[in-house]
Amino acid sequence: MLLSGGANLTCIATIVEGEDWVSFAATQVQTVWEGSLTPVVFVYLQKNTAPEERTARVQVAFSNGDRTELTLTQSAYTSSALYDREWAEQPGYVAQSDYIYKTYFTTLAESSRRVRNYSICYDTQKRVARWVAYPLHTCYTMPSLDRTNAWAYDPNNQLPEIPQSVQQYVIDSYGTGYARGHQCPSADRYSTIATNEMTFYATNMMPQESKFNSGVWGTLENKVRANIVRDTLYVVTGTWFGDSKTMTDRKGNRIGVPSDCWKVLLRTKKGNSGKRVQECTADELIGIGFWMPNASSTGGTPAQYAVSIAEVEERTGFTFFHNLPEEVATAVKQQNNPSDWNIN
Repeated sequence: MLLSGGANLTCIATIVEGEDWVSFAATQVQTVWEGSLTPVVFVYLQKNTAPEERTARVQVAFSNGDRTELTLTQSAYTSSALYDREWAEQPGYVAQSDYIYKTYFTTLAESSRRVRNYSICYDTQKRVARWVAYPLHTCYTMPSLDRTNAWAYDPNNQLPEIPQSVQQYVIDSYGTGYARGHQCPSADRYSTIATNEMTFYATNMMPQESKFNSGVWGTLENKVRANIVRDTLYVVTGTWFGDSKTMTDRKGNRIGVPSDCWKVLLRTKKGNSGKRVQECTADELIGIGFWMPNASSTGGTPAQYAVSIAEVEERTGFTFFHNLPEEVATAVKQQNNPSDWNIN
């Protein structure tokens, strides 16, 4: 709450509605604040756990006789309250008891600022993430360090916890013909050792046919990195389980094997807009999707598997780039032009 006035002006601020969840003190109930005007008077709100929004009123009486009243509105609690962000790559939230949503944060070489590494929608029954979403920019890939091969469980030093009991064992190979396929590729995260190590967490892995992983899928990953331009590229990689196929890891865990793997991409058309994608028009953005069978026989070029983002949405039930304005999102999600991405 910002207040301003003469040097000798004082005021009394009183919370007259919402006293049970609003206070002038962080650790105790304080419904009245009195004193000389300072630039800022802090008001503390408790978390709303109810499914309805609520309001509070604060009345302020000044020593010169003036009065004013402020109304505070707090949004209703939703199951996605801790998930919702304005990140361009973040898919829409889907309430599902088997899903755990988690974002891994890191510090990059160019700055001490804490940034997101990647986010996941982890399926505890399949033991595979349904999708992994992440921004792609040179700040994540430079300086170009080596691959760490730090295969590990998610150590759960960041919340929420994903119990080790529902993770794949990836320390050694699967012991089958499947490769431990990254959803956020190792080569997309070469800024620091710690940033790269996170891409080797079990929660980022999907069983892929070895020839597919090292073949057309690997080619697509290289093509995506070639699209890193001045503006950030936003990527969501995911899995689709069109059948009930599973495999067993070296610890005896049954792991869901995706029948198909997919990617959706979004970036600015010219790559030097200087604007957030949420501020761009449809003409300033390009988007595309790819859908590939997870099979050793899957070959050819990535362009052969290009689809619209709208088609990937229809197949998976997920909503991508939902923070875009609705009209912009609708138009961009219809695009399917591999040549715009220099992908063949």
